[in-house]
Amino acid sequence: MKKLLFIILLPLHLVLFAQQPARSGKGEPASFRIIYGKLVYVPGKGAAAEVPAPTARKFIGTGKGMGVLTLDGLSNTNMKIKPGTYSGIDIINPKHVKIDARDVIIEAGTLDIFQATDLEISGLSLINHNYRAVNIRGFCNQLYFHDMNFKNIANTTISYEYNGIYDGTDKTASMDWKFERLTFENTGTGFSAGGGFDSAGIRNLLKNFKFLNCTIRNNQGIGNIVYSGAMDNYEIAYNTIDNINHTFPSNAPNGIHNGIFMIMGNGSFHDNLVKNHQGNAIRAWGMSYNNKVGDISIYNNVVWNSWKYSAFEIQVTPDMAAFLKSYPQWATYTNARVYNNTAGHLNTSKDWEGQMIDVYHTGGGTLQYYNNLGFEMNRSQGEITNMINFNGETKLIKNAGNRYLKTMKQAICDTLSFRSLYKGIGANRAVR
Repeated sequence: MKKLLFIILLPLHLVLFAQQPARSGKGEPASFRIIYGKLVYVPGKGAAAEVPAPTARKFIGTGKGMGVLTLDGLSNTNMKIKPGTYSGIDIINPKHVKIDARDVIIEAGTLDIFQATDLEISGLSLINHNYRAVNIRGFCNQLYFHDMNFKNIANTTISYEYNGIYDGTDKTASMDWKFERLTFENTGTGFSAGGGFDSAGIRNLLKNFKFLNCTIRNNQGIGNIVYSGAMDNYEIAYNTIDNINHTFPSNAPNGIHNGIFMIMGNGSFHDNLVKNHQGNAIRAWGMSYNNKVGDISIYNNVVWNSWKYSAFEIQVTPDMAAFLKSYPQWATYTNARVYNNTAGHLNTSKDWEGQMIDVYHTGGGTLQYYNNLGFEMNRSQGEITNMINFNGETKLIKNAGNRYLKTMKQAICDTLSFRSLYKGIGANRAVR
């Protein structure tokens, strides 16, 4: 039977071209349909259901440029949302979907995503909301957000609400999320994934999460840019953080000893520029999963001009240590390497430690610490030595090549390039 080409005439905001699949018998083939104003993927029935969902090589237009847009059940397709200002967008159960949202704004509304698999969204801006900007619910894998903007968001910017138990297999981990080239200005927490551990097991483990090339500026109360209670093999890299967390109370400790990145798990933190801020650049609380000892690697970062705290923190808290001891079949310690970082002008409040790294109990893990460059740091008592603030038992197996100078001019060329004056010591590339 010949294939028939249908042109469905819709309002000007939506033109959809679809090709009727060949029928292999009685029943209805899979298709896209407009149902009550929503673009919906409809599975096939009967023998024709064996025909796979259509794979769109071109982007299909949708949306009115205003109001609430709902995309339900999309599969194996590419969508282009009509530019304009929307009050909300709902994406329900998408599978293998790309969405081009360039010149699309959600103002005072929310992007809601439920149970997504392989969803890519680009170009979207979310502004002027007094609560959360993005709510992600249900078990999700392979989310890729890129080239998106967030401004004036009063609460958490991106929230992932899932509490499933990790059984040791990838099918129960939230896999392969990637956030790239996102901008945050005057927002609350950037991304909160929840997660953690209890007697039932590891909850909401994110595996292979990446946060790359993002810009976070002028966020006076953001607190955490990323918070997760369970991450395996994260990568936080090439980000620029400037002028954040200046509205926090002035006394320390104050209940807001924040980590700009606050992550329990293992992974890498590298090639980031963090300046004019309060908080450790990262509080890396070490945990590995499935009895495979992972690493925390912190390198090639520049951290400059903090109101409080040291550049980095590594520890295993008492409750984490108790969990590792009670449930060795689920989790274990990590090893850490901190090397070739440049940090200076730290803890200008001078009421707390402001050195290269705060190290607490590491739960049996080791620390390698080398080729770091520091200047203009503060210590609560005594002189700066190796720039480590030790507060617990740690196996320091390498401590070499670290250098501390009293002034910036002795250590780096300037506070634009932060180029080290000492070959092989400090961040070995010009971080943006």
